[in-house]
This record gives sequence, structure tokens and C-alpha cells, in this order.
Amino acid sequence: MRRLQLIMLVGLASLVSLAGPRSTAWAGPRAYIVQRGDTLWELAEDNGCTIEQLRKANKLDVDDPIIVGNQLDLSACSGGSAQASTAGRRYVVVAGDSLSSIARKHGTTVAELRSLNDIKGNLIKLGQQLRVPGQAKRTVRLLVGQSRGRPGHGWLYQPSQLPQSSAYYRRRIERTWAAAHVIDHTVNAVADARAAFPKLHRLAIGDLSDKDGGSLSGHHSHQSGRDIDVGLYYRKVPAGYPSEFVVATKDNFDAAATWALLVSFVRTAGRDGGVEKVFLDYELQGWLYAAARKDGWSKAKLRDVFQYPDGPYAAHGIVRHEPKHDDHIHVRFTCTPDDDGCK
Repeated sequence: MRRLQLIMLVGLASLVSLAGPRSTAWAGPRAYIVQRGDTLWELAEDNGCTIEQLRKANKLDVDDPIIVGNQLDLSACSGGSAQASTAGRRYVVVAGDSLSSIARKHGTTVAELRSLNDIKGNLIKLGQQLRVPGQAKRTVRLLVGQSRGRPGHGWLYQPSQLPQSSAYYRRRIERTWAAAHVIDHTVNAVADARAAFPKLHRLAIGDLSDKDGGSLSGHHSHQSGRDIDVGLYYRKVPAGYPSEFVVATKDNFDAAATWALLVSFVRTAGRDGGVEKVFLDYELQGWLYAAARKDGWSKAKLRDVFQYPDGPYAAHGIVRHEPKHDDHIHVRFTCTPDDDGCK
């Protein structure tokens, strides 16, 4: 047995230099040893192919599981991330937009926007969808059975973990577990904010849930993998940030960038696995309300988003006042469809 382990270690050591996701698990040029927690979806995303291509290459039926320790053939994959796309991302034109203002938001040029969208002049229309440079959005996984019970009395089963990223800082690694759709919506929201403001600093990410869910110190909720605490963006990175949350002030708060983050979350409301509620200090709601108005949102439309300006106890809006939430945004997501164990 020891001899077999030694042979396996030597074989793996010779492959350390191979590039690609999860490199320590590679067993050959296009072979991968299944690790605990792996899913076909994540392997397909990481390696630039589809779940169907992986199933076909490995002769897996739809209901066949992947087994820890088994080898998968990844020859059907391109080797790159499936999230990258030469088609770029989509941007919807709002009131006040011009090609030059959109180019500034996305760190590109008017000429590149014209090329990507086959535009000859400068005319764009309200509501028009434009392709802008950047990565395509992450596909949101709607998995049944991960989030169980309620946010204030629940647990997690085979959860997903928020991946490491240069775009954000995970303050407590052991509390970065959640249902898959929470992870995917969060990654997309951060990407949206950085697409609009390419020079943004790293964002602080606070608690999601423990790996098994359940009671989490410092919180009444965060038990079933549907809650996440997200930091704010600032004009200048405050001392201690992003390893700690920092209270926003009128002088240091970057309302426009934080609105770009928040609106990405808000736009998922009403969709499968989308946002249910957002908890935020009322004064910060006002600052973000002003940023949203500058972004072209009408007062009528913003009534569905904020309690502001009708007071912290107004009975409308996705974003609700919560004390001690002036240094972060608490986002709560709905259950996935047909998930009877999630409440």
C-alpha cells in the first residue's frame, strides 16, 4: 500500500507545473482526479466546456454521480474558464447615457463600443442593449436541497463556497459557505460593479454561513446559507479595510460604485433564487437613492427599491432599515424553486 501511495505521489509531483484550475488534482494532460465537494457544473465552468460535454466524454448518464478519487477525462474542455467570453457583457442604456459615458464606465473607448455593437455614429436609444468588454456573467446554479430550514433556524447540506478572488477579500474563510445561487449572484454583482467602475478597490466580504449552517456567533440569521454580509465601496480605502468593515461617512462613501453593486443584487428580485430582502442603514439608503437618481432611475421605480424618502419604517422597498448596518449591506436570497426543505 505504501509503495502504491509513493508511486501516486511521484506521478502527481511531476505534474505540478501544469497550468489550470485545481492543479493539484491533475493526473494527466487532460485527466482530473475528483475531489471532495466537486460538481460537474464547477468542473465544466473551470475548464471551459459544458456539463453535457463532460458527461459524453466520461460516459455518464444524467443521474450518474461523480465519485471522489475517480478520474475524469477533460479532453472535451478547452482548458480556459467557461465564464470568459469574447462576446463581452451586456449593458442596458439608461437616461443620460452616451457612448462616451458608457466607455468611461467600462474602461474602454467609443471606437471599441462601436466595433462591438456595429454602430457607425453616436446614436443610442433608451433601453438598448449594448455589448461591452469584460467577462460574461456566471451562470446561476439553482440547486435543490442545499439550504434547509429558515435563515434564523436552519442548516446547510453539501454547500458551495465563495471562491477566492482579487476583486474581494473574504474576512473569515470558515464562514464563506452558502447555497450555490447565493455565491453566483454575489460573484456577478461584484463583477457588475467593477465593470461599471474598473478602478474599484477590493471589496470586503463578511459572513455567509458555517459549512454545516446552524447558529453563527454574532448573528440571529445566516444559518441556512441564504444570507451574506457585503462591505461598501469608498472614494479612498479607509484604514483597516477590507479586513474589517468601516462605517460610511458622507465624505468617504462612494455612493455611485456601491449603487452599481446594490442594483445588481436588486435586479435579481423576483427571479428564481433572487434577492428577497436587503438590510441597510436608512441614512445610507438616502445616499444611494441620490446615486440611483443620477443613474437615471425614476422616483416611482425607486419606491420598489428603497424605504427612503418615506422613513425607516415605510412598508415598501426591497432595502429595509436595520440598525448597525452603516458599514455593510446584508443581502438575503430566496429559496430555489421546488425546494420544499427551504423555508
